[in-house]
Amino acid sequence: MTAEAADDQLNNVADLAHRLENDGIVTLPNRLDADLVERLRSAFMPLLENYVASQPPNRGTVRHQMYLPFRAPFDDPGLWADPTVIAVVEALLGPDAECTYYGSDTPYPGAEHQPTHQDGAPLFPDWAPRPPPYCIAMNVPLVDVDQTNGPFEWFDGTERPAPDAVPHRVTGRAGTVLLRDTRVWHRGSPHDGTAPRPMLALLYTRSWYRFPLERPVMDHATYLGLDDRGQRLFRNADIADRPRATGDQPRLTVRT
Repeated sequence: MTAEAADDQLNNVADLAHRLENDGIVTLPNRLDADLVERLRSAFMPLLENYVASQPPNRGTVRHQMYLPFRAPFDDPGLWADPTVIAVVEALLGPDAECTYYGSDTPYPGAEHQPTHQDGAPLFPDWAPRPPPYCIAMNVPLVDVDQTNGPFEWFDGTERPAPDAVPHRVTGRAGTVLLRDTRVWHRGSPHDGTAPRPMLALLYTRSWYRFPLERPVMDHATYLGLDDRGQRLFRNADIADRPRATGDQPRLTVRT
């Protein structure tokens, strides 16, 4: 990489981090490699179909949250360690940020509007100015998202939007990356299309914050096979056969 290209990359990261911190949301069109997106989609849909056949909707009418297994192709660093994404995350959350949630959110045809909500409430709601971000969500649709198949909607500002507030809609090609402060008010919109709209969801958090859902699950050999960045990002994952020490996070039920 030339010095000019390196400067451009740093400027781009700084701009994205600034926009994410101030607006609460930023979109990176067509960010993931098309081959990786296809492999993710091909592996995801059978898992989703099996899950839907055995579990009721848990995010609204025909909306399904499902955890991702940390195995191929979902363990590909192209998903969880995209250089630009990680650079933006670390610019806002610090170099000791962690990946603490590894899941998905998929509406089926017939899904209705979700209630407008935050994934993470303000930690100090009465403190002005607003404290910096502590949790950043990364969403990646595995199919093209248009106005008909339940696009993600978000609202300006940090206060609960008025009932007549007009949201922004996020549409785009499969593999687009959406980064957002989890304090942003948002909702899923109605799905009037003909096929599921799968979207992967990862959370990056400051080291001291614990999102109230299960952490990524992997075995010890998988963890040891990660590079230094991966071991740092997943250091508090639920590692099934890792020797435990006093003060470790409690082990969760291992999901298949």
